[in-house]
Amino acid sequence: MKKPRWMFSIIFAAVLVAVAAPEPQGVKLGQNAALRYWSAFAQMQDSPLTDLQVKELSAILKGTTPYDDAKFKDLVEENKPALETMARGTALANCDWGLDYELGPETPIDYVGRATALARLNVFYAFHLVGAGDKEGAVQALVAGLRFSRNIADGGPLIATLLAKDSLAKHLDAVAFVVRTQAISSQQRQALAKALVELGVDPLDWQSTINLEMAALKVLPWPSSASAERVTQAYLNALGDPSGLPKLQGLIASLPKPIQGSIPNLGRVLKERQDLKEKLRETRSLLQ
Repeated sequence: MKKPRWMFSIIFAAVLVAVAAPEPQGVKLGQNAALRYWSAFAQMQDSPLTDLQVKELSAILKGTTPYDDAKFKDLVEENKPALETMARGTALANCDWGLDYELGPETPIDYVGRATALARLNVFYAFHLVGAGDKEGAVQALVAGLRFSRNIADGGPLIATLLAKDSLAKHLDAVAFVVRTQAISSQQRQALAKALVELGVDPLDWQSTINLEMAALKVLPWPSSASAERVTQAYLNALGDPSGLPKLQGLIASLPKPIQGSIPNLGRVLKERQDLKEKLRETRSLLQ
């Protein structure tokens, strides 16, 4: 699907406005990885994967279905410019999506869906490069994909962090797949190992995410500002120490029903966090 000319005019105009705007002291606007990622989104061609393709990707990563380059070659080649732009963006340390949290739960987060689609395309791209005999290119694509997946969560709400976790998990599965099935060089193994070290033990900042999520919920009719603060603090405490979960549940049960339903499920957050930490540990062990 080709982009109409007017769309690029709008993008170019937005870039001109951004360049013309005064930069905060000590911050260079052009060094924001998110701007590179938005450029990559504009380059994407026929990017949304079908449900069947997403299921096939999962099956490939699990090893139950072989990768068939004939099915995906055209898709990844059409999106090669977007993936290369994304990879260049991952070289930048700062990523700020510029979300306007003053809008509360109505804050637009359209980038999350595009970022998730691009991350999935990157996994297929890595497999495509392996099939073409370009193992070095595949390793570089996976390293960039790990960094990009992590950036999806930067400064975003919980949904962004959950999708970042999913993208990281898919790239970790792809790393494991390549390590198990390909005779990669020691330098390539070191590059992958270094990328995993950069992720740390707990790759995503769940506490900052919950702080943002709860702050956005303050526009709801809480009984008092103090009750919102108590729940937020209890949530953060339980996130660090699950033994605090009963206290959190008691506080939530005392709130009006609409607010109860808006507070993120801590059980799911803890599970997703632990799943990612375990997958990262297992992938690291393959590279030792």
